[in-house]
Amino acid sequence: MRNIIIITIVSFFGGTSNFGTTSFEDFNKAFIDAASKNSKSVVNIITYKIESEKKPHLTAKTGYGSGTILTKSGYIITNYHVVKKGNYYQIILADGTETEPLKLHNEKYYFADEKTDLAVMKINGEMFNLHPAQFGDSDTLVPGQWVIAIGNPYGLRQSITAGIISATGRSDVGFADIEDFIQTDVPINPGNSGGPLIDLSGKVIGINTAIRTGSGGYQGISFAIPSNIVIRSCQDLIRHGRVKRGWLGFLVREKRRDLTGEKKTVEIVSVIKGSPAHAAGLEAGDQIREVDGKEISSLGSLIKIINNTPIGTTFKLTIAREGHLMDVLMKLREKTMYKKIRNQINELYDRYGIELDENALTGEIFFSYVSPLQAGYYKGLKKGDVVLSLNGKKINSLEGFLNTFEMSGRIINKINILRGNTRFEVEFTRRSEQEMQ
Repeated sequence: MRNIIIITIVSFFGGTSNFGTTSFEDFNKAFIDAASKNSKSVVNIITYKIESEKKPHLTAKTGYGSGTILTKSGYIITNYHVVKKGNYYQIILADGTETEPLKLHNEKYYFADEKTDLAVMKINGEMFNLHPAQFGDSDTLVPGQWVIAIGNPYGLRQSITAGIISATGRSDVGFADIEDFIQTDVPINPGNSGGPLIDLSGKVIGINTAIRTGSGGYQGISFAIPSNIVIRSCQDLIRHGRVKRGWLGFLVREKRRDLTGEKKTVEIVSVIKGSPAHAAGLEAGDQIREVDGKEISSLGSLIKIINNTPIGTTFKLTIAREGHLMDVLMKLREKTMYKKIRNQINELYDRYGIELDENALTGEIFFSYVSPLQAGYYKGLKKGDVVLSLNGKKINSLEGFLNTFEMSGRIINKINILRGNTRFEVEFTRRSEQEMQ
C-alpha cells in the first residue's frame, strides 16, 4: 500500500495577519505576489572609479549593488558601502533602462549616513515611470516569519530568494556604528546590498546590507536594516542632507549584574562638561535602567531608543545611584544645535546677566539665574520667572526665545513674565542697558 503524506503549511502574512492553514498553491502564490509587487522597485547599481575629470573615459568598475526606489521623483535607497567605492554610477531599472544619478551636493551623487550604512541617490523621476516600494513596520517582525529578498547578487539582475527571520535586534555584529539588524537565513551575496527585504504582504520591512561569511559567499546568516530605521534616516537625508541625531553628552559601558554575565546594566563612565547630561545632573557611576519606561539591558538597546527618538522630544531617563532610583527629564537635541543654544545663552548672560532654562515637563521657559550685577536684576527680573513673550512675540520654547533675541539684534526691548499668578511687563531701554554694563 502506497504511503500518503499530507503536508500542512502554516504561513504568516506580514506583521498584522493571523496564522492559518492554506493550500500549497495559495502559499506559493503569496511568494509570487509579494515578489511581483516589488520587482519594479529594485534597481541595479554599478559603481565606477573615474581616474580624472579630464579623462572620463578612463574608468574602472569597482563594484555593484542594489537599490530600492523610494519616491516617484526618483530617490533611491542603497547602502553606503555600495556607493563609497567609486565616484561615478550607472543605475539600471527593472526593465533594463539605463540611467545616471543626479549630483546632490559637493559634486557627490549621494547623501550618506555612515553610522547606519545607508545612502540616498536620485535619478530624474520625470523621465521614467517609477514604482516606489511600500514600506511596512519592522517593529512587528517576529522570528520564524517568512521573508523574501530581491537584489542583484554578483550583478545578476532581479534575483529572488526567500527564508525566515532568525532574530531581531541584533547588535555587536560589526557592520555599522548603529546596529539593530534583522537576522535572516535568506541567501544573499555581494550585489544584494541595498535591495529590499519584504514580507509576504509585499511590504518592505528591511534593506539587505551584509552577510556573515568566511569565504565571501553566503553561509546561512544575513542581515538587514529595519525599515523603521531606513524610513527615518531617508527622511532626514533627503530633507537635511544628513541624519539628525540627539546628543546626550555622556560615555557609557556595559557592566555585568551577575556572575553569569547574562544580566547587564549600562553605566555612565564620564559626563561631558556643558552637555545635556551635565545640565541634567547625571554623574559618572549612574546606571541607566529605563528610558521612557523601557528597560535598558544593553548598550545596543540604549542606542536604539535614543536614535529612534525624534529631535525635540522630551524623555524620562531612570537611573540608579547609590542604591536609589531617580528620574531625570531630558530634551533631545542635536549636538550642533545644543552648542548653538549654549552660545546664545552665554551671549544673553553677557548682555543682561540672565540665564534661561526649559521646564522639560511643562515646556515653560524660565530664568534659572539672574546676576545681581547686571541689567536684568536691576530691571526687577527674578530667578524662577516664567517668560511669556519677548519684544511682543509669544514664547513657547527655548529655541523660540533665542531666535527672537537673535532677530531683535540681541536686544531686549520688553519682556512679559509670569511670577506666581501675577503677570508683569518689564521694559528695557538702550540707555539703561548701557548704564548697567
